[in-house]
Amino acid sequence: MLDAAAERARLFAARAAAQSPAYRALLAEQGIDMAQWRRTGRWSDLPILTKEATFGRFSLMELAGSGLDPADMADVLTSSGRGGKTLGFRLTGRKEHDRGWFGIDLGLQDAFDVDGKTTLLVNCLPMGVVFSSRAVTVANVSVREDMACAILRNVGPFYDQVIVCTDPLFILRLLDEGQAAGIDWNQLSASFILGEEMLVEAQREYLATRVGISTDFNGPRLVASSFGVGELGLNLLFETRESIQIRRHLRTNPTLQVALGLSGQCGVDLPAFFCFDPLRSFIEILQPDPAGWGEICISVISGRSVIPLPRYATGDIGRLVTEDELQTISTASGCSKPWLPVLMVWGRRSDRGSQKIPAVETVKSVIYGFPRIVERLTGAFKVFEGTSDRPTSIVIQSNQPLESLDDETRRTCLQMEKAFENLGYEGVKVELTGPREDSWGPKLDYERKFSYCAR
Repeated sequence: MLDAAAERARLFAARAAAQSPAYRALLAEQGIDMAQWRRTGRWSDLPILTKEATFGRFSLMELAGSGLDPADMADVLTSSGRGGKTLGFRLTGRKEHDRGWFGIDLGLQDAFDVDGKTTLLVNCLPMGVVFSSRAVTVANVSVREDMACAILRNVGPFYDQVIVCTDPLFILRLLDEGQAAGIDWNQLSASFILGEEMLVEAQREYLATRVGISTDFNGPRLVASSFGVGELGLNLLFETRESIQIRRHLRTNPTLQVALGLSGQCGVDLPAFFCFDPLRSFIEILQPDPAGWGEICISVISGRSVIPLPRYATGDIGRLVTEDELQTISTASGCSKPWLPVLMVWGRRSDRGSQKIPAVETVKSVIYGFPRIVERLTGAFKVFEGTSDRPTSIVIQSNQPLESLDDETRRTCLQMEKAFENLGYEGVKVELTGPREDSWGPKLDYERKFSYCAR
């Protein structure tokens, strides 16, 4: 499959050059003649595409070229805009849109046996992200917790199982609403697929415990993560039961961590272990360091892209896991080996922190390590880099007015400071802010990706 993907990637780049004036311009700037390249060129000769170098520079007509036919467009999706002022777009033609259900249903069948169980999928993803299915019933409600709970309470009991798609921030609001509405997650046999941002194991354990899912994740219910890129597609990377088990096992196996190039890089957080379909996505790591870590670059090689984007850099840090490494860690951990290739992902480069500033995933791991107070939080926080006259601080948002918080919550902030110190981040201050205070930047509205690092 990987060999076939490499060949399909070359064909994809050739189609992009034939279709897109913008891509031809980028090739010309690097002195690449596509006819010559197809005979003797290397994949690494081709330009690396970024959002700024494509959508920030060219019009949609220049990017899509002959692929842009308004009468044939079935779907438009934008990127989140979190990385800057430029928005990327994914345009889907009707033929590809009509086929979109297959990849979704294949993944749902693999994880949840949706062919054998009647399934209600409640989609609470923001930004107008919707998808279709022929195997499950889909309720697209976006970030309306009242609508979601009304559907779960009244429609959910007719199904064998329920799957909720959302993100790690909105799920806290949904669970609070569900508690008030009397939602019984066990009775619904509910599982959760979380996207939009990276999920850490402490979060997974908290969420699983709160909704009655066994934290060994051997049963039919799951808390799993999915990774997509607005300009490229949904669910490009996805967790499976096998990849979840491997990641969780690595927490207590330093030897395997070192074998995977993790030595000295992960404190309480580990990279996500995502599987991917190599016949859909050709994935490479740009300028890898000696341990194999670098920026993730994805080429979506299946179907016909309206806007072809060969070698599109996502801004995330990752490392491909070799077949031999997969076999080694599967044998050592006693976990089944994923049958698809695996990519380890740290998350956004801009969120990775430094020796003095904890990474966003590290902060999440510390916060969710104190599960007793998480129900009093929105899940949002800001990391403020220290200066010569003030220390690095982490401001955590409460879902209650500050004056209503008890002493235990305030004592927990001191315990978190100690936890950061134990991880090597000395002098980090942990503070609380109220739900309506907006001195730290844009309010948490759930309609857009939240930026955890103060800029």
